[in-house]
Amino acid sequence: MDTCRRNGKLQAARAAAGMSQSKLAAAAGISIRVLQDYERGARDISLAKLATILKVCNALGCRLTDIVTDTETIKLLEKYNG
Repeated sequence: MDTCRRNGKLQAARAAAGMSQSKLAAAAGISIRVLQDYERGARDISLAKLATILKVCNALGCRLTDIVTDTETIKLLEKYNG
């Protein structure tokens, strides 16, 4: 998956939730800098701690597969959710 598409998942989920970066960062308990790094691709959210990913998902009201970018992880989540 290319960098632009990966970056777009989190940004699209945030936009769909109607949240600014600062609002999402505060709601998820992460720094705005970290969130910005995830959105621009400087950090891959798929490599974050599961707790961090879940905080972001809970703040957005979305599923893991809505923001996780790693193909293998997405396939495993789909299998897990059966």
